Amino acid sequence: MTVTQAAAVDAPQPSASAGRSVASAAAAKNWKLPRLAVMPLGDSITHGAGSSNESGYRGELWNRLASHTDHLDFVGSKRNRKLPDLDHEGHWGWRIEGLSNNIDRWLPAAQPNVVLLHIGTNDLNDNYQVDTAPRRLGALIDKITSAAPGMTVLVSSLVPSATAETQGRIEQFNAAIPRLVSERRAKGLHVGFVDMGEVTTQDLDDDVHPKDSGYVKMAEAFSNGIARAAADGWIRQSVDIKSGPPIRKSPPGDYRVDINGDGAADYLVVHENGSVKAWINKGGDGRGGWEGFGTFATGVGEPGDKVRFADINADGKADYLTLQDDGVVRAWINNGGTGHGGWHEQGAFALAIGEPGDRVRFADINGDGKADYLALQDDGVVKAWINNGGTGHGGWEEFGTFATGVGEPGDKVRFADINADGKADYLTLQDNGAVKAWINNGGTGHGGWLGIGNIATGIGEPGSKVRI
Repeated sequence: MTVTQAAAVDAPQPSASAGRSVASAAAAKNWKLPRLAVMPLGDSITHGAGSSNESGYRGELWNRLASHTDHLDFVGSKRNRKLPDLDHEGHWGWRIEGLSNNIDRWLPAAQPNVVLLHIGTNDLNDNYQVDTAPRRLGALIDKITSAAPGMTVLVSSLVPSATAETQGRIEQFNAAIPRLVSERRAKGLHVGFVDMGEVTTQDLDDDVHPKDSGYVKMAEAFSNGIARAAADGWIRQSVDIKSGPPIRKSPPGDYRVDINGDGAADYLVVHENGSVKAWINKGGDGRGGWEGFGTFATGVGEPGDKVRFADINADGKADYLTLQDDGVVRAWINNGGTGHGGWHEQGAFALAIGEPGDRVRFADINGDGKADYLALQDDGVVKAWINNGGTGHGGWEEFGTFATGVGEPGDKVRFADINADGKADYLTLQDNGAVKAWINNGGTGHGGWLGIGNIATGIGEPGSKVRI
């Protein structure tokens, strides 16, 4: 079903005076634009999982679009496989919420004039808040059009699933999409519907990902949608896009930085190139002093501001992690450090879950000795994933909301075990250096919290200088 056909079914056809006249079939076939900047936006299906070259529909779509524009550009923060243009925003495993959390940063950086949106498969396959999925999709569309009112947004139905339970949810979700589109078109927005109904379970590589035949059909559907939008005069050569919010800097500090497993936190200096020098804590100045360790890590090619430390395998020693802007984490297991037993590369420790990297924290919230993956929101709410070994080594268990917040913004929140029970507690750090604490009795929905008030009144130094 083309963009215009969806409108004919679900809403009165927009008039020519609204700038969206019905284009002739010839115009839809012979359209031409000076510039076409397309953002493929979605999850692993947009990334290309299941296709023989992992390009999904993007490679075939490029071939179909190239002759219709003087300048074709696929845009986005991700790049993969062999294509004329590798850029996209297909994020493996992400749900609708993940795109919503990041879209206001991606749009200004990429400057598309067309967004192709296929998202919701992971929400439905995971049975995650299914009843609210259409509303959350609508909110994502609104975020795009609020940031860029002139943007052409083509929203597709989801391809099918080979699993009966998931397919039932997909059918319910797909039925709601034309209404979401029509409501926004009625407001004069360039939001269109693209029907992926030609993709069948015979076109799947597994339960949810198409194989090459399915991706060819997706490319045809998106190509027809773009053609209709172009012929109707929707696609502007350039679109005004509001700047996203300023990039927040993660507060420095790491959780339980013990590099030799003796239980005492050591003193580390992380350089701009990611290399680390260390001094072993023998009690501190006047209490046993410090022992120079020398180079603890030579770096892995990532800048120092992406380096974190946490014990991810419960051996008592802090491991070396790199945290990417999209929340992906890679890990090197500390076998003693450079010159003292070396490192073991684990590879991907955590795939992205839809939260930007500046919101990610590491802390052991259940007392099993392994650092868990936390996403700290601007309002102090914390979501958590329990570390059962990490990606490829036992996986992750979604905990849900670990803390609902206490009325303090996220940039004041810290995590530390203040009562020696092995579980990280929730602290808020004030501008004057004072600290308030809530004891972790299991977290929200799992035993709750005990507020104990101030645990430190400050020493005359500002909170920006304090670490726990």
